[in-house]
Amino acid sequence: MNDRQENLLLASLSRKERERLEPFLHPVEVELSEVLIKANEPITHMFFPYDSVTSTLQELSDGSTIETGLMGIEGMIGIQFWLGMPSTPTETIVQVGGKGHRMNAKDFKREVMANPDSRLDTLVGRYTHAFLVMTSLVAACNRLHTVDQRMCRWLKLLHNRVRRNSFPMRQEFMAMMLGVYRETLSKAASALQAEGLIKYSRGHLTILDPPGVAACSCECLELMEKQFDRIFEQPWRDLADSADKEQ
Repeated sequence: MNDRQENLLLASLSRKERERLEPFLHPVEVELSEVLIKANEPITHMFFPYDSVTSTLQELSDGSTIETGLMGIEGMIGIQFWLGMPSTPTETIVQVGGKGHRMNAKDFKREVMANPDSRLDTLVGRYTHAFLVMTSLVAACNRLHTVDQRMCRWLKLLHNRVRRNSFPMRQEFMAMMLGVYRETLSKAASALQAEGLIKYSRGHLTILDPPGVAACSCECLELMEKQFDRIFEQPWRDLADSADKEQ
């Protein structure tokens, strides 16, 4: 790992490749609810989060939405473009604001996808596989597990990527991510607060007991995270912790 605030995919590159890509990677900050990929519109940029987290959302026929996957320091936004699709029916928005690197899609295609020696292209392929496994598990989780379990799974996935215990979060946003009514979400959140796992006040969420939240989650949590470990051939959360310590 290096000493810059770096997404793990970028931090895993050789110095030579990272320096080659440097002119095309632009540090940016993104804000809560900012749309990074619009549904059915051309994908114009790749985004490599550092301390920001994004969500991919699917809109249903009744106008409601549900999260199919989330991305943070371990991944990249724009895998549909890497798969050869210029657009996608899903939308990707910022769930927690923060920093990252943005790269023009044309530059990405030329410098990464069309370069047979690009380590980043290999890593994005591994990440894409892990993300697709996540979307499959989310579908199964939404069908088989309770709202409380799903909420804990979602909160710990988010916590792992934000890497801090407190961050802005609205209940209506959480309800949308989990595909439940706000009243249902409110009951689940109240139960977790009563157990001392989280604290929610005025649009701000604090995870008081991260191990407790993980313990109350379903098995899907670790099934998802183990797929992301395979990208780097070691636990990705250890790499993220090391990056934080080097700052």
